[in-house]
Parts: sequence; C-alpha cells; structure tokens
Amino acid sequence: MFFDNNIYQHFPELLFLNAQDKLCKVIPQKLVGQYSGDCKYGLANGKGEAKGIDRYVGSFKDGQPNGKGRYYFEDTAYYEGNFQDGLKEGKGEMHYMRKGRPDSTIKGHWSADIFRGLKFSSYKLSTSSFFDRTEVIPSDHTGHTVTIEIATSSGSPNGAPNHANNSGFNSGYVLLLNSLASPTNSILKTGAKYESAFKSSITYELTGFPCQLIGTFSNGEGFNLELYKAADWKVRFFVNK
Repeated sequence: MFFDNNIYQHFPELLFLNAQDKLCKVIPQKLVGQYSGDCKYGLANGKGEAKGIDRYVGSFKDGQPNGKGRYYFEDTAYYEGNFQDGLKEGKGEMHYMRKGRPDSTIKGHWSADIFRGLKFSSYKLSTSSFFDRTEVIPSDHTGHTVTIEIATSSGSPNGAPNHANNSGFNSGYVLLLNSLASPTNSILKTGAKYESAFKSSITYELTGFPCQLIGTFSNGEGFNLELYKAADWKVRFFVNK
C-alpha cells in the first residue's frame, strides 16, 4: 500500500493520534487528550505539546511538565516560566488575557504552584532558639525526604563519652531534636539516623509537598518549617559553643 509521508501536512491531527497510539502518556488530567513530541518509556519526555482541557507547550519529564514551558489555562490565562513535576516552580509570568486590552501580568517566583513574591523562596523557617547559623537546602532533583542536622563546634550533640576528657564526657553544648510533628500529616516514617562527636542527624520520609513541620529541641524550644517544593531537603542548625 502506498503511504504519503506528506499526509501530516494535510491532516496534522494525525501526529497527535500517532503519539497516542504509541502510548506516550502525559500525567496531569487536564492535559490528557492529544500529545505530540518526544517520548521515552511510554511517557512524554523532552520537548512536546499536550492538549486536553488545558494546553502545555515546553519541556516534559516522566509525563509531567518539567523545565521551561508555557501552560494555557483553557482560554483565559497562561503561565510562562519554570515547572517541576507539573507545578509552577521558579521564575515565571502569569498572564490574564483581556479582550481588547493588554494582558494583566504577574511577574515573580512560584513554588509548589503558588506565587511566592519577587524574591524566590521554596521554604519558610522560624525558630525560637538561637543558632549561629541555619541552612535549609533542597536537592536539585525531585525527592521526598527531610534530614534535620544539629551540630556544635565543641562538645557532643548526643552527650557521648569523651575519653580524652578527665570528666568522661564532653563539656560542650548538648542539643537534640526531641520530636518532629506535622500538622499536614506529611511524615511517612523515620529513616536513617547518624551520631558523631559533634553532630547528630535524622532523616524522615515525607508523603508529599507542600508540608509543614514542627520540631522540638531538648532545651524545650523549637522551630516551624514549611517546605514547598518536592526535593530531598537538608536542614542544618549550628551552635558555636
């Protein structure tokens, strides 16, 4: 049977049908319908366009918008900027289209699909304890854990014996994480623990993001932490004592 390769010029919709026949899926329900673009392991990966109730043109990873792209919300608005796991994440612009008038535009930074302001932030930390340094660091890839680390410049966070000290114990500042709770029910289970002469850490597996965590230290004080984006997070508290 003769097949005209130029048929797609006359019937471009067949490009979408061909991609669907190969089971190249997109994950967000509002984008399910037609897809044209790169595919890997049955999922949209690379550059592509998906159209359902909404429409997205840009980079995909594992069936989700990831990287730079433009997302059209039906016919009323569109977002152009960065995405992670199908959510607005990073710098971007939201355009609300107005017939006969210029678009109403919001420019700034998003995290976990929510506008966070002109300055990028993917977390919020507040603490009632004094620390010489705090760090909240997300991984550069998608994840689902948070590691809480407490360190001192002298002494032992876990009060471990120091045989070089005549008293038998470190004389430094001892501080532990007594508990970690989640008002958003985001803690799945406790993972790896680590203790050394000057540092202790514990990792928790989380059910999803965004999430809220409330920690209590051994001195009765604590912290409130909100994590917006999906990542493997490391939270460090350091006391120079």
